[in-house]
Amino acid sequence: MAYPDMELDAGAPEPVVLGDLDAPAAPGPLSKEERPFGSVDPSMYQSTRYRKFRDKVAAIRASLPKDKEKFATYEVPKLEDRLWLTRFCIKKEEGTLTGWQQLMLEKAGYTWVRGRRPKAPKKKRAPRVSLRETRWLQRCDALIAVCENEALPLVGLLRGEDAEVDWLWRQIAAFKEGRLSASQEAKLRALPFDFELLHGDPGFRRWRKAWRAYAADPEHASRRWGARQARLRDRGELAEWRIQALDAAGFDWEAFARRARKADDPRTKQERMEDRWRVKLEEYLAIQAEHGDAAPFTLTAHKSMIPWVSRMRRYYRRGELRPELVEEFKARGFEFDGRAIRRQEWEASYDKLCAFKERFGHAQVPASYGEDPALGKWFAIQQERMRKGELPPEKLKPLQALGVHARNAAVRRQVQRTHITPWLKKFNEILTIIEAEHDGRLPKVGRFSERHKSWMKRQAKKMKSGDLEPWQIEKLETICFDPDDLPQPPPTVDWGDRLDRLRRFIEEHGHTRVPSTYPDRALVAFVERTRWRKRRGKLNERELAVLHELGFSFTPNQEITPAWRRVYAELEDFYAKHGHSNVPRAHPENQPLAEFVAQQRQRGRKGLLLREHIRLLDAVNFRWAGGHPEPKDG
Repeated sequence: MAYPDMELDAGAPEPVVLGDLDAPAAPGPLSKEERPFGSVDPSMYQSTRYRKFRDKVAAIRASLPKDKEKFATYEVPKLEDRLWLTRFCIKKEEGTLTGWQQLMLEKAGYTWVRGRRPKAPKKKRAPRVSLRETRWLQRCDALIAVCENEALPLVGLLRGEDAEVDWLWRQIAAFKEGRLSASQEAKLRALPFDFELLHGDPGFRRWRKAWRAYAADPEHASRRWGARQARLRDRGELAEWRIQALDAAGFDWEAFARRARKADDPRTKQERMEDRWRVKLEEYLAIQAEHGDAAPFTLTAHKSMIPWVSRMRRYYRRGELRPELVEEFKARGFEFDGRAIRRQEWEASYDKLCAFKERFGHAQVPASYGEDPALGKWFAIQQERMRKGELPPEKLKPLQALGVHARNAAVRRQVQRTHITPWLKKFNEILTIIEAEHDGRLPKVGRFSERHKSWMKRQAKKMKSGDLEPWQIEKLETICFDPDDLPQPPPTVDWGDRLDRLRRFIEEHGHTRVPSTYPDRALVAFVERTRWRKRRGKLNERELAVLHELGFSFTPNQEITPAWRRVYAELEDFYAKHGHSNVPRAHPENQPLAEFVAQQRQRGRKGLLLREHIRLLDAVNFRWAGGHPEPKDG
């Protein structure tokens, strides 16, 4: 490219070919202030400074992608190029950058942005869902899946597990109390069935249970429930969804409608009720026959029968029973007059009280009377009614004639609080022991615990002083209790027999160290107890003399055992034969002896040998390991 204002001599270098990054040449001879921004003198093209700068800019531009029109400092791949650009960027900010350099960088697409790459804006995280909310959604989705498997969603809920229904009902309760979030309410309202329908149906769970029983086994389902559904549908009081659910279960509307019409017949209903009463009468008569001919009898053990008996007598007093039915029941032995029955029961208990007084000489029946607890309870009730003034004269006078007095409030509270007294508890404990071990009779010699022996001593003292009740004395006489001859503890160990056993053991084994695994368990126990008595100083001089004469070992852990002495005798023979006691570890002639020697060295190093052990081993010039040992017995 030629410039009109440039004249080159024949000997001048060839002009540089300008590219798109070069600065334009200044037109004509103008001063620096008059030149356009970024223009240069044509002679500048031949300068080394200009060429290096242009090549550097071109190299940086070539290192960037071709489609990159603009670039910042941090986008240049090489570190040295980034530092180079940063230097010129600082010059521009200071106002010292040459115009042609600024123009050349801008032509290359430099944006004069230095520093690190700006951080990308953080993406907004989705709101975290708590574990509880996750589980809630899972349960809701499981419920939706159960309901979607059926043509009628509510049928799926009816067939589903109890867990789903229980969960749904908890959500209904939370919805009523306002404890559900807006999203949870929306989720529930989006269920395949009408959530509001169940919200206003408190009997849904009970109806579902009956529906499931019918769907599982129509032949044995509740016919009364089925008749009620048919009756409600005929009246228009059965919800449409229930009708659809029953249709899905194959409900026989015609059969149950006929049954409902039959059940609504007043005469038929009364006949059915009377048939049920006759069945109850059979049960009552069976109980009466089991009780026997003695009258009266109570239904204490058959409490389920008491409401029916009371209801029959109430219907009789009100005149609500047919005369024919009353005559039928009376002919079979049913008593409609409850007061007469209660009077007979009272008189029977009064006769028992009279027999009690004739037997014991008084009429003060304890509340915990063991032979007849019912009499004790009846007597306490009579005393309480006497205190409150509730007994009629025809009952009060016979009791007063027997010497019965009203019980004060403190005694009444004690009677109510205590059913079986501690005395009877102790007596029954002793009775259990003697029945199991002594044929039910208190033995002359027996082993009892300290608390039982103390209790028997107290009873003997009270019996002698006359402080026991007649019934207590009678109880004690049944076990042959004698206050002057209480059971004595069994004798101590037969000393002579145990010594004979010990002598036989010494003759057989040559020592008194009876092992704990010895078959004669009595001898093992005798030896252990003898050593225990010696440690506590409970052996007398005669026993000590006999045991010392036998050579009894009181401290076997501090004495040399016979087995040790036998192996030591072999070591003495080895010493006499070889002149030393250093038995090699691998001694094929007597390997046990070699192991014995190694063991003594180890025990000596640990301080486990007795003084006598060390003395005997020193006598055979025993070689110790780690210096001469210290005895464990000082």
